[in-house]
Amino acid sequence: MDPKWRVAFAEAAGGAAVANPPGFASLREIEGPDASDASSSKGGKKGGNKPNDSKHGVSVPRDKHKAALTPAVRQQKAYAFAMSQLSSIGMMGFMMYMSGNGVQIFSVMMVSGGVWNPVKAIMRSGKTFERFADANTDVTGPRLAFCAIQVVGLAMALYKLNAMGLLPTHASDWVSGMKPPRPLEHAFGGTTL
Repeated sequence: MDPKWRVAFAEAAGGAAVANPPGFASLREIEGPDASDASSSKGGKKGGNKPNDSKHGVSVPRDKHKAALTPAVRQQKAYAFAMSQLSSIGMMGFMMYMSGNGVQIFSVMMVSGGVWNPVKAIMRSGKTFERFADANTDVTGPRLAFCAIQVVGLAMALYKLNAMGLLPTHASDWVSGMKPPRPLEHAFGGTTL
């Protein structure tokens, strides 16, 4: 670079280093020391990436999404997710009601979905609520509410199965598994003369 276009700020300030303007952060200050300084630090890791680097007077922004997820907010989101299942259970119940009590392919498919989906949701509830849980957040309450709503959906599907006559609730439904009664008397035909 041509020396006539250079400005010596140190000379203008009387030999003292000129501070950066407010809000200015050089690349070195944000990313931390370069490779030569990294070898002198612990384990070779880069430093200076702290949320408030007071050494350089730089305020590096924190992750706002993680900062917003306090334990209370996480639990509130978990409860909101658990209660959102009411609408899907209600819609499934309405569709089972509209399909009628006859044994047709559509009504059987609706009821089988009404039985299978809540069972699957209850079995996977632990994995479902992992995204809301951390060391400080207890998601037992929202998970129990979620499972209770799914049990209500399962009860509706079982009631519909009973109304369709597909649940074995009568003794006549188990006749094929019963042993034939043992005869107490024997009748013989007459003799020929």
